[in-house]
Amino acid sequence: MTSSRGSADRLVGLLLFLPVPVVLGLFTRAPLGVGPSILLGVVIMLTHRLYARPWALERAGRRCLWCGGPAANGALPVEVVEPPGRTVWRACSAPHAVRLRHTLDWVARHRPLVLGGIGGAILVLVIGGPLAAHGWLGPATFPDVSILFRTLVALTVLPLALIGPYSRDRGPEPPRVPFPVHIQALIGTNAVVWLFRVVGAIWLAQGLIYWLTEAARGR
Repeated sequence: MTSSRGSADRLVGLLLFLPVPVVLGLFTRAPLGVGPSILLGVVIMLTHRLYARPWALERAGRRCLWCGGPAANGALPVEVVEPPGRTVWRACSAPHAVRLRHTLDWVARHRPLVLGGIGGAILVLVIGGPLAAHGWLGPATFPDVSILFRTLVALTVLPLALIGPYSRDRGPEPPRVPFPVHIQALIGTNAVVWLFRVVGAIWLAQGLIYWLTEAARGR
């Protein structure tokens, strides 16, 4: 029974996570046109927490925040201070609790980097994308803004993913993170960390290639 419920939770969590890559696709590719794509992406982003967070919180006592697996028996509590308030999640084992604490504490110690990098990248895209598409940013184009968004996100999430799980926490105080953790609870923090590594590396490489190519063209 526990196994089937855990599998169901993983499947539903994955489905609830899918709006995240959809938003990124809308932001970076603008398949509906720049204005409509960014507007739809913002709407999906703002409404996602209305259904994803209650679902994640309802299962916080039985799912591991690190791996996303069952954490009912012998689960270790992990307290986190999020923007909505103080919450208690679970880790299914001591090693997972350590990795989770290290990652969250790294984020807490680098709040300005994480908040400024991701929040700043979103503002650059949401504001700069339509302006560039209408030619109101001089020579800057929407592809320029899209690549800048990806580069800023990559420079933020790569250090988090590569260093965070292996850093040292500061002690028993709950980490104070700049963003709610319900998104990572949907599929597990470890899966999000690996996505950060893979997507971050790809986006950083795309940014380097793009700007080197543009520089070679004399821009």
